[in-house]
Order: sequence, then structure tokens, then C-alpha cells
Amino acid sequence: MSSFVETPPGLPELARNLVEIVTQIRKLHSSALTVISELDQADIARAAGYSSLSALVSDLVRITPRRASRLIAQAGLVAEVVTPTGHTTPAVLPLVRDALVDGVLDPDHVDAIAETVKKIPAWAPGDTPELVEKHLVETARVAPPSVVRAHGETLLARIDPDGDQPADEALAEPKNVFRYRRDQAGWMHFTGKIEPETAEELDAMLGALAKPEGPADERHQTQRLGDAFCDVVHHAIDTPDLPARGGEKPHLNATMDYSHLLAGVGVATLEGGAPLPAAAVRRIACDCGVVPVVLGGASVPLDVGRTRRLVTPKQRVALTVRDGGCAFPNCGRPARWSDVHHIKNWLDGGATDLNNLVLTCRRHHRMIHHSEWDVRIGTDGLPEFIPPRWIDPHQIPQRNLLHQRE
Repeated sequence: MSSFVETPPGLPELARNLVEIVTQIRKLHSSALTVISELDQADIARAAGYSSLSALVSDLVRITPRRASRLIAQAGLVAEVVTPTGHTTPAVLPLVRDALVDGVLDPDHVDAIAETVKKIPAWAPGDTPELVEKHLVETARVAPPSVVRAHGETLLARIDPDGDQPADEALAEPKNVFRYRRDQAGWMHFTGKIEPETAEELDAMLGALAKPEGPADERHQTQRLGDAFCDVVHHAIDTPDLPARGGEKPHLNATMDYSHLLAGVGVATLEGGAPLPAAAVRRIACDCGVVPVVLGGASVPLDVGRTRRLVTPKQRVALTVRDGGCAFPNCGRPARWSDVHHIKNWLDGGATDLNNLVLTCRRHHRMIHHSEWDVRIGTDGLPEFIPPRWIDPHQIPQRNLLHQRE
């Protein structure tokens, strides 16, 4: 069950107004590109005494030459050219042109698609650029430019799966250092240094995991890096090769009154003494080895339950095949970085069956539990997410296009 704050009054109307205004801005951008193309075809810049079209555009609308060059480049991709004989030459990216006219693409979408198409190998089949453009425009109509770029990289990898092998690095006896302390609230503060090879691996993981999740991601870079580091730790604790402590794999011990846990109120106490809200315990209970310590009236432990309600290895494989990774719309987190979320909470009687489970990364797992987003299994057996009304008044179900198999 999700616990969330009610939608503020007026938000749905403001959200609709914003979408309408941005759509009009995008349509005007399309019109501007058409005019720029006409200026180019008529060679107006030279007739006006300018050395280049970018210099003319820069002066006309008071923008930097760099931005003017970007507009001219986009115009060259989406404009239709009429020859002196009256023949109309189609745009280089005709589907992008159509979507721009509809007002559904941003200039960054255009760049993302164009850069991907440009990277297609010359030896690829002749219809490859058109197919790539088609797939990316479909993605761009429902996703931000960052997702379009990621989808483009996926398509390029399918076209040309061969890549450069990483350089072989070796360091003898690295002197790694890690210092940390825990404060009263349970937070960890740390400093240190690690050798270059491992630093490169960690840097790569953090860089991939800390990317902004679309234009709505307002987290500062330092917060995104902190969340990414937590993802790395969260993933590492589930690896089968992690050494045991006291004969057992590391797990989370949360101590609290069981009735409070069921009701989602109060706080639990972690093994290190830090407090954890009951709502957080209910969330991590979806896919974590929580060991509930049931307390009696005098706070005397009556029973230490065993790890339970977790998916089986075969179920995890089935979910990986079905969802491909985090199933939340436009999220690129792979399955190995995802939790298993019970659509109907296990504590509320939800079954650990595939039709009640969905893969979500840690960030979107939190969102499902603590916001107005909802998730369900569609009639075709695939997960779909219902946005809040202030995002979509019609609450049309959304799916993750990045993990769809074509």
C-alpha cells in the first residue's frame, strides 16, 4: 500500500497549462527551423553581406553563434528542400520532422536522434537509418532526451556489437584506505582513497547509476552520486560471494513491535542502534532479508523469525526475463540493480507470485511506496504504471520502452 500526500489544489490545471505551453513552444521551434531553411536555400546571408548563415541568425535573434549553428544544423535535418525545377526533396529525418510539427519533440530530442543515426556504420543495411529513426521517434514521443540517447546506444550496440576491449591494468600491492564513523542518527561519514583500477570501476558504476532520470530529476549531482553509491552497496550485499559474518550472510535486523510494523507506524531499531521508520521497513520488506524480532509487552524478544516472503531464484529469473530491468517508465536500471516489489504488500496479505511482483530500482521502489504512482499487471501479463492525475489527467498506463524486446 502506498502512503502519500494528497495532490495540492490547482496542480492538475497548472500541469495541463504547462504541457500546452511547452507544446506550442515546440511547434514554434519547428516553424523557426523552416524559416532558417528558407534563408539558407535563398542564400540570404550572402546577399545581406554576412560571411555565414550562423552569423546572420545570431544577429537577427540575438543568440550566440554556437546556438545559431545548432539551429541551422537541425534545420538541415528536418527541412524539405525545393529544387529550382520544383521537385521537393524529403527531409533527412522525415519522421523527426513530423513529430516536431506535432509539438511533441524538444530540440534535445532532435540532437539525440540525429547523433544516433550519424553513428550507424556505413556497412549497415540500407533501411537501418529509417528503422532507427522510427524507433527513436516513438521513444521520444513519450520519454525525455536522456532515454532517447540510451535507447539509441542500445540500438547501435545491436547493429555493431563489437567494441574496443578495455586496457589491461595491473597494480602491485595497492594501499587502499577507508575511514568512517557513524553519527547518532545512524548516518555514515567516510573518507579514503582506492587504487586506480578499482577507482575506475567504481567511477564507471557511479557514473552510470548517477545519471539524471529525465528533466524532472531535481537531485543535485552530489545527491545522485550518493544514491548511486547506496545502489552499489545494496547490490553487493546480495552477491553470493560475500563473506559471512558470524556464520551468516549480512542482513538487516530491524527490531520493533510487530503490530506497529503491520500498521506502518512508529520506528524500528537497526542492529547498530539507528532508528528506521516503519514505512521504510515495510518497503524494504518487499525484497530484503529482514529478520523481524517480535517483542512481548515488556520488550522481551519472544521469537526471531526466519527470512521469508522472498522470491525464489527461479522467480527472479522469470522476472528478469519478463521486465528486463526496472519496469518503471523510462528507467534504464538493469535487473541486477533492481528490487522485487510486491504490488500488494506482503504484510497486507499479498502473495509472492509473479502476477503480484515487479522489478523496480531502489529509487522507483521508494516512489511506488511513498507517492501517488501506482503499478499493476496488465491484461497481457506485463507491468504498467499509473501516473498521478496531476501528471496525466487521464491516467493512461505507462510502460518502460527501454527494456522491450523488438
